[in-house]
Amino acid sequence: MGLDAIVLAGAKNNGRLSEISDQDYEALIKLKGKTITEYLLDKLREVPLIDNIIVVGPNGLNKKNIDKFIPCQDSLLENLKLGLQTAESPYSLVFTSDIPLITVEAIQDFLAKCEGGKAAFYYPIIPKEFVEVSFPKSNRTYFSLNEGTFTGGNIFLVNGDVVLRLEELLDKILKWRKKPWKLAYLLGFKFIIKLLTGNLSIDLIEKEVYKLTGYIGKAIISDYPEIGFDIDTPEDYNLIEKIYKGSDIKSN
Repeated sequence: MGLDAIVLAGAKNNGRLSEISDQDYEALIKLKGKTITEYLLDKLREVPLIDNIIVVGPNGLNKKNIDKFIPCQDSLLENLKLGLQTAESPYSLVFTSDIPLITVEAIQDFLAKCEGGKAAFYYPIIPKEFVEVSFPKSNRTYFSLNEGTFTGGNIFLVNGDVVLRLEELLDKILKWRKKPWKLAYLLGFKFIIKLLTGNLSIDLIEKEVYKLTGYIGKAIISDYPEIGFDIDTPEDYNLIEKIYKGSDIKSN
């Protein structure tokens, strides 16, 4: 049995991207004739392990590569729950919709590194040096660990039943996802001290996640920086537009 892919496309266009598009939802913003979401959906259709593509998003999306469409709600948590409740596979691949540079190879590499594990959730982290080689002008948020300096990815492999049991905690994580210090508070005093002194390790984070949730979580080091390149700002959009203009990638 393959995996269900869940694409969360319900983010309102009420941030900085409204400077470049008047679309109501970020997922509907056009890039070289296609919405940014369509680039992701095209790639998901090429991944052999993905059986169904579930999209939680606005009605204006092109349904061409969508197996199951769910109208989005105003809450990221509610949208994630809707996707997981619809999924049929025990594990689901969850994506944000704003990663148009994603490749089939990047997704398959991530899945291969998760294979055989016993974790309830897997999350990719990308070394800073790989990002800077591929996207030297990008402005990513990095964090330092004993193993190196990393940025986070925008895909997740999760056990749907487990995640749905952790709704209260998940609500806090989603609300604080761009506030590292609040997330550090969730993981306890020891974690904060290690963070302050620069002694955090992947192993320690995984142990603290287990203490917090009762389930195993694994960080997967990925060499594919496109996993971590989402469109948050007009600068991100312009950079990706330049990348497409300089490549052989076509809009259809």
